[in-house]
Amino acid sequence: MVGFRTRSLRHLLKMGHCAPTVMKTILELSGCQEEWPVKAVGGLPGGIGDTGFECGGITSPLFFFGLRYGLRDLRDGLPLVFHVGHDHFRQFVDRNKTPLCREIRGDNYRLTRCIRAVCCAPEIAASALDRAGVGAIDGGRLEAYALLYSHMAAGGFHCSHHVLDRLSPVIPSSPGLLDATSGYLGGTLLKGMTCSAYAAGVMALGMRMCEIEDSLARVLRMIVLMKTGGNAFADPINKFNRIMNLGKGLAGWFAGEFGSTQCRAVTGCDFSSRDSVRRYIATDGLARCRDIADKVADEVRHLSRMAGPRGFEPRSDG
Repeated sequence: MVGFRTRSLRHLLKMGHCAPTVMKTILELSGCQEEWPVKAVGGLPGGIGDTGFECGGITSPLFFFGLRYGLRDLRDGLPLVFHVGHDHFRQFVDRNKTPLCREIRGDNYRLTRCIRAVCCAPEIAASALDRAGVGAIDGGRLEAYALLYSHMAAGGFHCSHHVLDRLSPVIPSSPGLLDATSGYLGGTLLKGMTCSAYAAGVMALGMRMCEIEDSLARVLRMIVLMKTGGNAFADPINKFNRIMNLGKGLAGWFAGEFGSTQCRAVTGCDFSSRDSVRRYIATDGLARCRDIADKVADEVRHLSRMAGPRGFEPRSDG
């Protein structure tokens, strides 16, 4: 366990942000040399585009679980990535008392809490992989999730994949990227949290434009600015800041269009309830979600043009 935390801390001190640090650590421990997953999660710090919601200690492991499982290996009607992701989510909340960035870091950036969350996330991910998600989702919720997943699969719809497919070839996609975003469905693991279409938009921006920070001096400067009230998240301070800030801009647009960035608020549906899922199906909620995903893709394409190109194409084998 100490090895996980030491690696995480070393990367955090040179990268400065949660999601890329966790992603880099997990990839390194798994023997993967690819950089594109780090770029893809480059805009997720601060609770996905600095919105304060899901911590990078949740979002990056979920991305990695997707790389490993995709939407394959159904168990009780639900792909294995959701079972493993739910186990990781529960263990993370048990350790940190909350899944939310804003509650972990607090108003004055309680960095020790952030550091603990980041440094423990890879070992929690390893535990979730070892346990293979057994018992992670109870019967009632599992039936509701499976019903919703079956409906979405029959309709050929996946929130994140729809956005990424619509953006190609402007922002190239690949089977590897689609696998990686498999667990981003129904507001992160069907939990109704951050809209998975919006999350995919942030990741697409990262794929196109992200640069990887690798400087202890720059990270220390960012920390000083955090603690002294400076603008620690200005674009030039850290190479990940630009993508995070673009993600925050996308969040502002999204909330303006749909009232919230949170899936449950936008859809009016609790996906863990069979009755609620049935209402979603009966009222053609899928059509509304498809429309949202189309609009997200259009806005990301616009942001990408405005921000300037910086192309990056992942390997097709993931």
